[in-house]
Amino acid sequence: MDAGSWAILIAAGALMLNFVDKIWGGGWKLSNRITRLESGVDGIQSEIKKLVEAIGKIADMRGDIRVLDTRVLATEQDIRELRHGEGFVRNRTLTDPGINREY
Repeated sequence: MDAGSWAILIAAGALMLNFVDKIWGGGWKLSNRITRLESGVDGIQSEIKKLVEAIGKIADMRGDIRVLDTRVLATEQDIRELRHGEGFVRNRTLTDPGINREY
């Protein structure tokens, strides 16, 4: 064998060793990277679930606030009516010696 054949044989052997190292050694590193990536994605998913729950609670609170706001508006209207003398429970008979439509 001449020098050129030896050089090709050595280059092919080095290439084969690098290829084998990348497959098995690199595969182990890749497996670790994929495992870390999966755990990172799992963490993100759990945080997104917490965020969705918080948004749901905020939506519930917003609904409660709307109900309270409606009740406050109704109460304000009742107070306005009472200021104008409407809404009092009174005896409307003519024989009643009571307040006689004075408030």
